[in-house]
Amino acid sequence: MDQVTMKSNLIIPQVISDLVDSHLGEGLSLLPLTQTDDSLTGKPGDTLQFPAFRSIGKAEAVAENGLVSAGVLSADTVSVTVKKYAKAVRITDEARLSGLGDPLHEASRQLARSIDLAVDEALFDTLKTAPLNRRVPVNALSSEAIALALTLFGEDQEGDKVLLTDAQGFALLRMDPDYLRGSDLGQQMVFSGAVGQIWGCQIVLSGKVKPDAALGEKQHYILKPGALRLVNKTGTLVEVEREPEYMRDTIYCSKHCAAYLYDAGRLIVLTQFTGLQVLQDSMGIAAEPGGAGAVRVSIPAAMQAPQGYKWVYLLADTPEPAGVFGTALTGSRDWAGDQADILTGGKGYVHLYLAGAADLKPVKALSLVAISG
Repeated sequence: MDQVTMKSNLIIPQVISDLVDSHLGEGLSLLPLTQTDDSLTGKPGDTLQFPAFRSIGKAEAVAENGLVSAGVLSADTVSVTVKKYAKAVRITDEARLSGLGDPLHEASRQLARSIDLAVDEALFDTLKTAPLNRRVPVNALSSEAIALALTLFGEDQEGDKVLLTDAQGFALLRMDPDYLRGSDLGQQMVFSGAVGQIWGCQIVLSGKVKPDAALGEKQHYILKPGALRLVNKTGTLVEVEREPEYMRDTIYCSKHCAAYLYDAGRLIVLTQFTGLQVLQDSMGIAAEPGGAGAVRVSIPAAMQAPQGYKWVYLLADTPEPAGVFGTALTGSRDWAGDQADILTGGKGYVHLYLAGAADLKPVKALSLVAISG
């Protein structure tokens, strides 16, 4: 009797796709705080425009019968490029048919985790794009630092919040009397893996919280749900390639999506400066002609100096900033605002530094061409 190939002898792509989908999200540590948008699935284009809300800033002290200043709720548009994340697993017939374990289910689990790790990395990378005015400089993570940082949420300090930190930061917090152990929490937790709570922030450990040499920072994050958005352009695509000459199958898995910071007002970055970052992107900071022989430097709200720091400048003939991390600047002058003239004295460059207000030690530097009037 002739042998007939049955479905049980083949790998069915739809079956694998369903298995992969059932595991997707298990490895996404930021998924509970991320709003997922599937509305653009199947639509053309790889560069998308999305709204991104900007923070109105923290509340201010107002005297009795005093005027309350109104912040403007604005929504900018950001361009986000869709990225493809893909991975493949190869299974021989011997491995699939030997009956040892369940290679198809294991392959689906591994593929889902691989996609999750890539998407999670993209979500974490968006946190690094937070505006400068959402950063709170700290020497070390502490209960006091977190309490002060939460003032950036203004009056909206209630509700679910998550603090992402590393083992070192957690070690400092767990010794604080304000720390609550995870076993003592009676409320519904946003993260099932939360190890405790402090000032209403559920503490979650992440290996992605570590010093970043390119930024010259180590960042810990306080997030509220909805700060991040993940836009899917496709569902999970699974393809199976059969190679009969080798008697094996290769399962390809891919996902097209884009991650971005949707609402910066739901994010606080507790920042430990570790080096001097020379900014390659002006991030909206610009030099324009001022009065005769003068230049003006404009700094947008998102790049305003965080508490305890200020923008200062030096004039130079060369484009390379000369500041050194940990060493106080000498001869610098305070940036006095967008409309303040800076007399160039014939110098060709304005070196702008974000420096400690008290010690003048720089942590960010930007070189601008001095186009004088």
